[in-house]
Amino acid sequence: MQLQVTLDTPRLDQCIEMLEQVHAYVDIAEVGNPLIIDVGLSLVEGLRAEFPQMGICADAKIVNSGHYIASHCFERGATMVTVMGLAPDQTIEGAVASAELFGGKIMADLTGIADIATRARELEELGVTYLCGHTGYEDRQLASNPFSDAKPGIARAIRSVFGYDNPLRELDIIRSSTRGRALPAIVGRINEDNIDEVVEHSPELIIVGRAIVGSVAPAHAAADLREHFAR
Repeated sequence: MQLQVTLDTPRLDQCIEMLEQVHAYVDIAEVGNPLIIDVGLSLVEGLRAEFPQMGICADAKIVNSGHYIASHCFERGATMVTVMGLAPDQTIEGAVASAELFGGKIMADLTGIADIATRARELEELGVTYLCGHTGYEDRQLASNPFSDAKPGIARAIRSVFGYDNPLRELDIIRSSTRGRALPAIVGRINEDNIDEVVEHSPELIIVGRAIVGSVAPAHAAADLREHFAR
């Protein structure tokens, strides 16, 4: 089980300062999609120079031009790049081919997919490394507990047909629907209050943002979360 921290500032010096505090407790640093929109891939390149041994995820959320975009991310120092699981198969294949060329990994974000079981199997066959259950930003604003509150409206109704309404159930579906080549990951408002519940579902990768980077003591927060992994 690995811990990935999502950085939230476009300033390289502040990202470096944060990782200097928490790097002993995290395996992968994520340059989130908003930061890539803000400053491009310069953060990825800068962090690779400062932390040559750390995994770095470029949260590119690729939906087309898979090989082209993923290759740019890997060339700038990423070790993992994200694609949207609902992207066309050809896009996924291109990103995976790029990962194989550069020795990197591809994570497929399952946001917006109604039939998780079917698409998870397809994505595994396409060669992605991680399948990520994701409580998106908008859902986080609507739910007091991202692991229990039903999602509103049509999205909730569609998800109920397939028997799940939160990312922890998505983890279970990933496990039961795939052959173990694609590993389950989870992201979305994970913190000290729910980390034990998350760990019980045995994701390979737990992605945490505000609970670490928004803490007054980031190293302490990361260490506390990491301690739960061994329980």
